[in-house]
Amino acid sequence: MALLGGLVMLSGCGGPAAVSLPAGKPNVVLIIIDALRADKVGCYGASEDASPELDALARDGLRFSRVVAQCSWTRPSIASIVSSRYPRSIGMYLERDQALDGRFDTLAEALEASGYKTIGATSNPHLNSVFNFHQGFDVYLDSNVVYTFMRPGGDQRPFKSTKVKSAAEMFETILELADEPSDGPRYVQMLLMEVHEWCRNANALTRDEFRGRFGGRPYSLYLDALRQVSYDIGAFVEQLVAKPGWENTLFIITSDHGEGLGDHPGVEKSRYHGRLLYESQLMVPLIFYHHGRRFPIQQIDRPVRLLDLVPTVLDYVGVAVPEGLDGVSVLPWVRGEEAPVDLPDYFVAETKLRGHNKIAVYSGDWKYIENRDGHKGVNPRELQRIGARENGHKTDQIAKHADVAGAMAACLRDWEQKHAEAAPISCVAPLSQDEIDQFRAVGYLE
Repeated sequence: MALLGGLVMLSGCGGPAAVSLPAGKPNVVLIIIDALRADKVGCYGASEDASPELDALARDGLRFSRVVAQCSWTRPSIASIVSSRYPRSIGMYLERDQALDGRFDTLAEALEASGYKTIGATSNPHLNSVFNFHQGFDVYLDSNVVYTFMRPGGDQRPFKSTKVKSAAEMFETILELADEPSDGPRYVQMLLMEVHEWCRNANALTRDEFRGRFGGRPYSLYLDALRQVSYDIGAFVEQLVAKPGWENTLFIITSDHGEGLGDHPGVEKSRYHGRLLYESQLMVPLIFYHHGRRFPIQQIDRPVRLLDLVPTVLDYVGVAVPEGLDGVSVLPWVRGEEAPVDLPDYFVAETKLRGHNKIAVYSGDWKYIENRDGHKGVNPRELQRIGARENGHKTDQIAKHADVAGAMAACLRDWEQKHAEAAPISCVAPLSQDEIDQFRAVGYLE
């Protein structure tokens, strides 16, 4: 079947009768958990009890059950999230110095223009001000500088060594800023790195009390990190809504991309993210929780894109949606209406990380991927079933379903003709050696 088309499938919810969407503009808090794949979260079917606080927010809120990211690594994906445009539409491809073009309005800018006070904070340097992710924020807190490696090539001059900031540290700062008076509603945006840093050894962010909880399970360190950040988010939500002026707050919890972990053993360099467009790296959670309110439904089972977040949120809070966005509002579904939404039949994602070059089309039953990079373990063109664990050419179905692949390839050709690659925008100033070393420290810039 096609990914979309027809009427939305919605799941009912128990508990008190739902109320209509709130009058006036609520505060909005967007929490992005870097590298969190959906299927490791309890409310998305994970068997481990690694996310009880997130699961509780989903039970009391609204869960989108199938959400596709538009890229499998951070900077292009989050640029796409906050601008509601494809990475190629904003010229975001590579790691070193490509910045968010200021001519594309962000969610923060749209909310600021409508009277919101805006606060942003990132633990990941990919969202630092040097890349123009601070646009639209009254207050923006960059990632702290990170140096964990010696210089390559035998140069033993030491570097300042520190961890990226933890969620608990960031939440403490945000809670302090939340006490400042405001004449209007507030928008808070945060990127958290606990899950991303799961394998960083001494530089991982997991506290001792959360280590070893999932011993014996594959990739238990990943689950430990998730358990901690879920706990910290739960505590943060509870503390924030207890503050005057924050009683009416919409919390949005999602991720920029997933993580390969051990799902694709036959594919080279598939353990982490950015190099593949499989479900492990593109399927992310998306939870809406509006404190003190009930959504008419608990779950939306129709697939959506991270592209669709901005127009949906703006619609929800009563702010005009800018023209020209690649995403669309799915507010009718949030309201529980069985109404069509103008989403495409196919979802497209791309990545161009460290010499890798891939583009994918997701439908309801299939994902068609063109590997334009000679990646070992995968065919140049592959067709994989939705919901099946992909393992490169070993699970490739293209020979058996050439007609399906042909139709999806034709769709991709048409999409690429309609979506030209925009020229990238460089940082205002070149990255310093310190900044380059910072990205190496968190696993980027080999």
